[in-house]
Formats: sequence, C-alpha cells, structure tokens
Amino acid sequence: MSINPNAKVSPKTAWDIRSLAKGISNGNISMLSKGITLMESRLKEDRLLATKLIELLPKVKNVTFRIGITGNPGAGKSTLIERLGNRYIENGLKVAVLAIDPSSSSSGGSILGDKTRMEQLSRQNEAFIRPSSSSGTLGGVGRSTREIIHLCEAAGYDRIIVETVGVGQNETAVENFVDCFVLIAIPGAGDEIQGIKRGIIERADIIAVNKADGAQTDLAKIALGFFKNVVHLYPREDKWSVPAISISAVENNGIDRLLKLVEKCCRFRFQDGYLEFRRKKQNEVAFEKNWKSQIIFELLEKKDFQKIYMIVKNKIQNGDLSPEKGTDLIVKKFLEKIKTLR
Repeated sequence: MSINPNAKVSPKTAWDIRSLAKGISNGNISMLSKGITLMESRLKEDRLLATKLIELLPKVKNVTFRIGITGNPGAGKSTLIERLGNRYIENGLKVAVLAIDPSSSSSGGSILGDKTRMEQLSRQNEAFIRPSSSSGTLGGVGRSTREIIHLCEAAGYDRIIVETVGVGQNETAVENFVDCFVLIAIPGAGDEIQGIKRGIIERADIIAVNKADGAQTDLAKIALGFFKNVVHLYPREDKWSVPAISISAVENNGIDRLLKLVEKCCRFRFQDGYLEFRRKKQNEVAFEKNWKSQIIFELLEKKDFQKIYMIVKNKIQNGDLSPEKGTDLIVKKFLEKIKTLR
C-alpha cells in the first residue's frame, strides 16, 4: 500500500463533535469511549473540543444517581462494585463504572486493571466500565472525572459508580462528584482502624465493613462496633443518619442491604431537594478548581514564562535560590503577565 505524500489529515471539526455528541446521546459505546478519551486529553486543541462536546450534549431528563466508592487497597472495592452493578442491572438499570487507578509519578502510566477484575460485569450489555488514570491528581479521582460522569449520564446510564484510587485516606475529593459516598472498611483492630482518619469518616454517607466472613467475622464485628460508635459524631448538613453495616462481597452477603441504603441515601436527598442543591455546590467547586488550573496551564504554555520558570527551577535545584524566593519570583512574573493582558 503506497502513501500519498500530498494527502492531508483532516482536522477535528465542529461537525465531528456534533456527530460525537449525537452518538453519545444515542448510547453508542464506541462514541462514548472516544468522548472520554477526548476529555482526558491534555492537548489544548482537544480541551477546546471537549468543552464544545459538553455544550452540545442534551440535558439529561431521567433521574441519575452518582455513587462514590472508596477504601484501603485490598478492601475488595472491585468485587463489591461488580456485585452492586449486577444487582442494578437485574433491577432494569444501566450502570457505568469509572475505576480510577494510580498513575506512576515517573512515567505517568497506570495499571488500569479494574476491568479485568470485573469480568462478569464487563460482559453485561447494560454495563460500561472505564478504567482511568488519576494522572497525578490528588484526592483519589482523575482530572476529568466530573466531565466523564456527564458523558455517561448523557449516554443513558442510570447509575454512575466512581471507584477511587485507594492509596490513602485523603480520598475525599470524590465527594465533590457524587450523590452518595461509601467507605469500604476491612476487619481489623487497633492500628488498622485508627488508620482510617477523621477526614474520610466525617464525609462518608455509608460505611460498609467488607470481608465479614470466615475467620474475620469476629474482627468485622469489632470494626463495625467502632464505626457505629463514631458516625454520630459527624452529623450531616441534610440530617442524613449515616449507617454502618457489615458485608461480604465474596460470599455475596449484605449486598442487597447496601444497595438499598445507597438508593435510600440518594432518594432522601433527591426528594428533599438537597440533591439539586448539592450538585449546584459541586459545580461551584468545579468552577473554582477549573479556572485556576486553566490559568496555570495557559501560563505554562507561554514560552517567555517557560523560560523564567526553568531558570528559577534550575537555581533552586543548584541551591542558588530558596523555594520561597523562587515562588516569589514566579508570582511576580505571573502578575506582570496579567498586566499585559489588560
């Protein structure tokens, strides 16, 4: 096959984005995957197209619920999510799972293995599983999680489950994307329980002690008692009473009860009008985060700023400049750049 040297690659056009938006709205899985890839791109031209895509998608008319799942590595999140996803499908709903995996600080790569761990769910036509890299974003979620949720809802998925990275206890950023935040704990005592810090407990809407089976049954009871004793210390703004239960995803015990609690939490907020209020507040948080990160991105794209940035960075690395003084210089350069835009 010969290659025509005069051939030109057609650029992405507004028509392509309109077709993509239409395909996503029609529930086309291939189009949804392409749309998510576009959302995850860091290229400036792709970010502009991604914004256009969001604008073209129609407003979702059906009631959707967004569920965040977090917990320590090895807590059994993937097994549990597969159980929940299958239950939802049995109830006639479509489920999208956004599994956020940690990315390497050196290569930026990610394991992205959740789809293989949810083998049964991934074979369901009513399920969509998308592993995504955190891309170094803190808080257990990815940089474009909010936009991807929007795409999945536009594609007709009724329940969006977001599984956080699971590398620590600072993963509360998912609270800014979901309607119900579930903490998956594991049986244990002493240091294991104490390792679950206040920050995540006071934000969790439901606490489920997983792996309450076999030799760990007694330990699960101890952990459950601990959580039941502390959840009342962190009252919710909407008066939701946080339940703590024990489950076994492996033995498929307690899954129905957990699902009912998740639905109860979401519907409690929906019927009370708090869900709409909560999502509006989440939009405000997204706006505050986005405009700041976008300004930084645009600034770093400027060659003159890149030059001063590298000079300052090299001086800090060589010990010729303190990080504090280097920061002052960068801020000064930033303010000078702002003045030129007036």
